[in-house]
Amino acid sequence: MYLNSFSKVLTALVMVIIVSCSKKDNTALLPSGSLILDVGISVAAFNVYNPLKAADLDAFIIGIYNLQDEVVEQYNGASEIPESIELPEGTYYATAHSDNNVPAEFDNPYYFGSSGNFAITAGQTTSSTITCTLSNIMVTVIYEENVIQDFTSYSTSVSNSAGSLVFGMDETRAGFFDEGPLHIESNLSYSDNEGNIQTRNLSGDIAGAETGKHYEIHIDASLSDGNALISLNVDETYETEIVTLSDIETEMSGELLITEIMYNPAALPDAGGEYIEVKNVSDQTVNLIGLVIRRGSSNTIHVITDDLPLLPGEFALLGRSDTATAEVDYVYSTISLVNDGDEIYINAYGTDGTDGSVICMVNYGAPGFNTSLNGVSIQLDPNISDANDALLSTNWCESTTSFLTGDLGTPGTENELCQ
Repeated sequence: MYLNSFSKVLTALVMVIIVSCSKKDNTALLPSGSLILDVGISVAAFNVYNPLKAADLDAFIIGIYNLQDEVVEQYNGASEIPESIELPEGTYYATAHSDNNVPAEFDNPYYFGSSGNFAITAGQTTSSTITCTLSNIMVTVIYEENVIQDFTSYSTSVSNSAGSLVFGMDETRAGFFDEGPLHIESNLSYSDNEGNIQTRNLSGDIAGAETGKHYEIHIDASLSDGNALISLNVDETYETEIVTLSDIETEMSGELLITEIMYNPAALPDAGGEYIEVKNVSDQTVNLIGLVIRRGSSNTIHVITDDLPLLPGEFALLGRSDTATAEVDYVYSTISLVNDGDEIYINAYGTDGTDGSVICMVNYGAPGFNTSLNGVSIQLDPNISDANDALLSTNWCESTTSFLTGDLGTPGTENELCQ
């Protein structure tokens, strides 16, 4: 699933001219200078349904602060700022924000910006700019065609620690949330053959939800094949990793297994040290040429172009770089592994590399997997040879053996037994 988004730039500028003059009271006889301050909004209008709500700078709170974080001047709306304001010599910063930051609400983008520090010098004019951007978390929910056809009713609740929003069957608005982790609960109802109402529930978490990002949640479930999927896309305008939360049974042929993943090396940068280990668990030679390495959340693919035959029981080490370890058999440089979990597939090419038959996969972001490791690979227990068993986090554990780089793992060799 790809994110259907577009970007537009919404800009609005208001110029505040603060001119040097002498104060008439006795509390500010210090030399003063002048400031020209530009306040503007720059945000991508990436709601797939409607443009983001236009921001009214007259509803913004604009403040000027000293370095002790004390308010020097404050205005409730740009139109309230007088044409002439004096500031004593010194160092300041300014902020502007819309007055609508709440835990959770539909169609409620919150904007914030800060100028950074600027110096006011006697007899001189200083220029500074505040650029306000989206500063809460944007969420949209899309129900896939399977859900629309198979289920009579469905809704998805997205919540943070202080509030929640329910995205119903016909909801086309974007929800906006204060900073912090988000929890997803999707409830789907259908009538069975006897006319009884049955329900299916899906759940997931966005532990690393970030302000200023757009999370597009896709809900997919089918009664015919038992599959259920929560797919989560992050607007790539912001060059953010894409995450998938899933509860899906994937039909796999199972000749190969993914047996080890180094998603967060410590001895080398990610681009140099990430790797995926694959094992041939069939009784025949399997050649990896033409197969696809696919990162599920973004459908990022790499087609293996080298002849890479594996005898029964043999391993192939697929590295993001040939520096990952001396055991690297093939470099797939175009795919990066997400530190907080993702689906990794080995599949046939199909028509476009994303729809071929699945040979094996693992979702190391599923509940029970450790996604906080640094310099430690996760590995499949060597007693596991079934592709469905390889999906279970209980059959995976952390490596404890040091290899060439000093990180912990067993790249290209038999894994340790999981206790």
